[in-house]
Amino acid sequence: MNFTQAFKLTVPVAFAYIPLGIALGILAASNDFSYLQILAISFFVYSGSAEFLLVSFIVNDESILGIFVSLFLVGFRHFFYTLSLLNELKSLNFLRHYVIFALSDESFALLSAYKKEFNEGIDKNKKSLLQSFICFLNQSYWLIGVSLGFLLQNIFVVDYSGIEFALSALFIVIAYDVYKQNPSKDILLFAVFIGLCALFFIDKKYMLFLSLFAVLLYLFVRKYYAR
Repeated sequence: MNFTQAFKLTVPVAFAYIPLGIALGILAASNDFSYLQILAISFFVYSGSAEFLLVSFIVNDESILGIFVSLFLVGFRHFFYTLSLLNELKSLNFLRHYVIFALSDESFALLSAYKKEFNEGIDKNKKSLLQSFICFLNQSYWLIGVSLGFLLQNIFVVDYSGIEFALSALFIVIAYDVYKQNPSKDILLFAVFIGLCALFFIDKKYMLFLSLFAVLLYLFVRKYYAR
């Protein structure tokens, strides 16, 4: 596998990252963030759902504790991404640090799906470059989208109220598709419960409460089914 093929693998990611990045850029610009601020958030946080939440938290003056707990729980899945690729990453050179840093959902999916191809006839240094190149391209798509969104909002001042719902809509569609493949009354009841919580709990405490509740519920259910 060469770099041209690696680029082709990431093209579908670009079609997802750039529109969502545009939505984040518009949201940030419409809430008076500077370009450097949203660029720093997009580069260092680099988690779509966490970035949308962070912008909303900052705008709504959320507490540091609420921000930390919510973003930590939202991004906790990335620990498992790294663990599942631990043997692969150990064999890489110093670039493995960047691969771990930039291991988004889509990058993880690509590295996992094409693990066999990466290991066939490729020396350690070239393999490290190839995997970091995939992560770099995906992160670049995201930064390009955010930059375009920020630029568009500043050139064409339009009321984009509600655009922050783009990510929520994406997750709803994905969740619904998963539900259709594996219908479960428990999942449906949990979704209804989350919706009711959104109606009755104070906005600033909603994400903190829901994140902690989701973790506790998962631990309870896991313990129940493990018996």
